[in-house]
Amino acid sequence: MAVSAKHDEFNHWWATEGDWVEEPNYRRNGMSGVQCVERNGKKLYVKRMTHHLFHSVRYPFGRPTIVREVAVIKELERAGVIVPKIVFGEAVKIEGEWRALLVTEDMAGFISIADWYAQHAVTPYSDEVRQAMLKAVALAFKKMHSVNRQHGCCYVRHIYVKTEGKAEAGFLDLEKSRRRLRRDKAINHDFRQLEKYLEPIPKADWEQVKAYYFALYSLQP
Repeated sequence: MAVSAKHDEFNHWWATEGDWVEEPNYRRNGMSGVQCVERNGKKLYVKRMTHHLFHSVRYPFGRPTIVREVAVIKELERAGVIVPKIVFGEAVKIEGEWRALLVTEDMAGFISIADWYAQHAVTPYSDEVRQAMLKAVALAFKKMHSVNRQHGCCYVRHIYVKTEGKAEAGFLDLEKSRRRLRRDKAINHDFRQLEKYLEPIPKADWEQVKAYYFALYSLQP
């Protein structure tokens, strides 16, 4: 895409208005927020950020975190992990200020695992469906960790599941993801982080996820 066309598309999405699903959060001289919009019958999520940067040896002066998140989503998609489909993702610097956009499609049919358990409490799913969901979560973690990638912000609201038809699971909100030199480092970080705020996942169900997970690797926890 030519630079001018890319800037035009960036400006188009930046000006888009919709309902806030994550109200603007202002901190460290920057802003972040997410709106829901509809285009051609599809529900889309538009994440906007200003001056949200990560720093590294390669980028000592900082790069927009959305740039990293776009790269992570594409990498995990190649690894077979279910992640939001990117419609547009780009960052531009305007008068010294970084602005970044990530537009993704709604994960149709998926709900957060927290919402799944809320539904389960009202209208219980069968044990067969629940076990299939737990296996899908284990497989999603296995695919992510197999490329030494840790989620980095591993909480129940970022794990999404679908149990209509074939059970599937995936992840969103990957802006804090990072690659680890060793797979066990990614495993330990994500699992320990999730276990700090596990509710509403029952401890027994989480232990079952881990049992399925390590069985996939033929490893012991």
